[in-house]
Amino acid sequence: MYDFLRGIPASLDTGGRLALDVGGVGYSLRVSDHTRRHIPLDGRQVTVSVRLVVREDDLILYGFHDPAERACFDLLTSVQQVGPAVAMAVLSALGVEELRRALATRDVAALKRVKGVGAKTAERLVLELADKIEGNPAPAGPAAANAPAGAQAVEEAQRALIVLGFGAKEAADALAKSARPGMAAEELLRAALAALR
Repeated sequence: MYDFLRGIPASLDTGGRLALDVGGVGYSLRVSDHTRRHIPLDGRQVTVSVRLVVREDDLILYGFHDPAERACFDLLTSVQQVGPAVAMAVLSALGVEELRRALATRDVAALKRVKGVGAKTAERLVLELADKIEGNPAPAGPAAANAPAGAQAVEEAQRALIVLGFGAKEAADALAKSARPGMAAEELLRAALAALR
């Protein structure tokens, strides 16, 4: 239903609650510690990738610094008995890069250190996600982050490269080398393909 929200942060607490003013409407989002560190509180506009979780008695919006973090949230919550709260705890404790590394190397100990993740849950996460994590988008590189569409354009281009048969890391590396400020997803894709040939 929602892909992203663009607005001005009105408040942000240490518990990970962000109030985002989008055209005069205040949205309440739950964010990870990683995302919280990237939210400016100086009146600048920010774009937050979101995921709406529907409960029997509540609608909860989760906010993410970039689409890669949201993709990890989706991957974590796809595991049975891993809900949004546990997924946010994992993302807060590890961040996207460390989570990708922990799953790819099957590092159960790193996951067990996360508050709320026991031995069985950590083992289940590794068992079910180790082979899937490479298909998830990597965080946008610094060059791409300066573009107006930024992480969204990079994510679209990376998905297209994966569909074309390139590995996630190979695609991310090519995009990091090719990205220039202001490039749209199609331009990024063409530049990355040229770099991969």
